[in-house]
Amino acid sequence: MVLYRLAVNVCGTLQEHHQHVIRLTRSILGIALIVVWPAAVQTAQGAGGAGRYGLPEPLPRRPGTIRLASYNVLNLFDHDDDPDLAGGVDDIKLAVSHERGLKLAEAIRAVDADVVALQEVESLEALRWFRESYLPKAGYVHLASLDVGDHRGIECSVMSRFEITAQKIWRPTSLDLDDIHRRGPGWAPVPERFRRGLEMRRSPLMVDLRTPAGYELTIVVVHHKAGRDFAFQREAEALRVIELIMDRARRDPGRNIVVMGDFNAAPWDKSLRVYLEAGLIDTLAHRATRGEAGRAFKTHESNRILDYVLLNSAAHRELVIGTAHIYGTLVPPTDYDWRNDPYPTGYASDHYPVIIDLVPVDQP
Repeated sequence: MVLYRLAVNVCGTLQEHHQHVIRLTRSILGIALIVVWPAAVQTAQGAGGAGRYGLPEPLPRRPGTIRLASYNVLNLFDHDDDPDLAGGVDDIKLAVSHERGLKLAEAIRAVDADVVALQEVESLEALRWFRESYLPKAGYVHLASLDVGDHRGIECSVMSRFEITAQKIWRPTSLDLDDIHRRGPGWAPVPERFRRGLEMRRSPLMVDLRTPAGYELTIVVVHHKAGRDFAFQREAEALRVIELIMDRARRDPGRNIVVMGDFNAAPWDKSLRVYLEAGLIDTLAHRATRGEAGRAFKTHESNRILDYVLLNSAAHRELVIGTAHIYGTLVPPTDYDWRNDPYPTGYASDHYPVIIDLVPVDQP
């Protein structure tokens, strides 16, 4: 609030110079965070040595902003056995232990986001169980999680302190990828057996939100197909998601749109470039990718960047410069075998939260 009042004093009365005040506030907040960033990165490099990615603590929140975060919570399943999930995808075997539930909640409380986009949640019932068991006082009154029919039983979800005014997924008939047209060079070849009947792995979740002050935005939560051999599918999925986003933007041209989640792609991969070529802005485009400096920007325990927060031009006008960052939780030891070993003590997830702050006032 002190920074906001300073901006008002510099620009004159709020009524006369409202837009100048907001722009200056964003700049002042950004300068303050730019001062904090180098020390935070240095701490990340020194804390835990080779055992840490991201920052050891989330950057401080600033008055007058709202915080958004994306977090793949790695198989957030409750303890109710779903008979439709059996055999190799038996949900009860994936039920979150009490210890891991505590660690996931600890990370979410530390981030203190007003809106958290989650990936790998079993169901709305599982999300409600997690909130009531581990985050009862965090303020996440509003939940969204819709069954997308994934064979593993996972879906994208949202926990929000703000009102959810609409939520939507697309059924498989709307996510057929056979008619996707790839223009220009650089696409991964599509294997013969996938040239017919290819569908998006799981639907994105689109959620409309409204703050108490009336600021509105749309969150699109994605979780693209994993696997090094499936770049062709991620590319097709990205093209389809862009169609869905552009359809929404055509109906509401000034809409603030945020696309975030687990893209299962590196910054240089074609599937991510599809989003950027469509005009979305990577909030961590300035990231380092190698060496010690790069450690602060890795979003997965495998030393990779897989998770992103992208903004359309309308939402990007409200981004507080310097607030995009990754909060690093415990990284397993180097000899950890994720396929066979139990989770290490203190483990939350294989992904780390990606965070941004916005000034919730529409800019022209």
